[in-house]
Amino acid sequence: MSRFDEVAHFVSAANRVTGFDELRTLLDGFVRSLGFDYYALVHHAGMVRANEKLVRLHDFPEDWEGLIRDRGYFCDDPVHVACQSSFVPFTWQDVPNMIALSQKQREILDAARLAGLGNGFTVPIHVPGERIASCTFSIKTGKEIPKDVLPIAQYMGCFAFEAARRVAETTPAEKSRLRRLPSPPKLTRRQLDCVVLAGQGKSDRDIAQILDIGYETAHQHMEDAKRKYGVATRMQLIVRALFDNHVAFADLMPN
Repeated sequence: MSRFDEVAHFVSAANRVTGFDELRTLLDGFVRSLGFDYYALVHHAGMVRANEKLVRLHDFPEDWEGLIRDRGYFCDDPVHVACQSSFVPFTWQDVPNMIALSQKQREILDAARLAGLGNGFTVPIHVPGERIASCTFSIKTGKEIPKDVLPIAQYMGCFAFEAARRVAETTPAEKSRLRRLPSPPKLTRRQLDCVVLAGQGKSDRDIAQILDIGYETAHQHMEDAKRKYGVATRMQLIVRALFDNHVAFADLMPN
């Protein structure tokens, strides 16, 4: 199976999951196939309100989970802090260049390595109106990040978190309410054209040239589409459009 087929299969499977056990099984296989050892899909929340539907799904070593709980590492996690100012993925080795680390944050990074978590690749998730979140793929201490699969991991991370968000909202008590939710937003033909080209890696200037429209027009189409979906980034827009079948995965393959 090619990498493209592998990602397409993951996207299709993620779109069908109905529970966290299914999502865990799906992630267990695909995360390892990329060369990673662990994953974590989490909203960054220490204190949780009773009515919040938050995602906290991971398979980190038990020793590390115990340290997070016993030493109160969650609120000071330097990876989470770095996500606050980044919309693009980063490795944990990048974190010291992104934020000024406190002594406790250096302690957290050292403790993670001792607990078996070496390096990691984190995809920040920013959804307007929700807590900041992230999807992280990490490796055991002593191993190297599989850099050749990081673009694939970014796509998989976004889709996995979107699936987790939907599962979190689909508890038995929520199912009847969700049935009454409005249909997904409808994008115009031009907005869809722009989303497809953005999914192929084109910039707004590229899109304007390909569609023979002005740069400002192309940029506005993308901004309007993001606004309709209530998302902050192009990647999240593409993920939502794919999940709602506005765009087919094959459409994103460059001609």
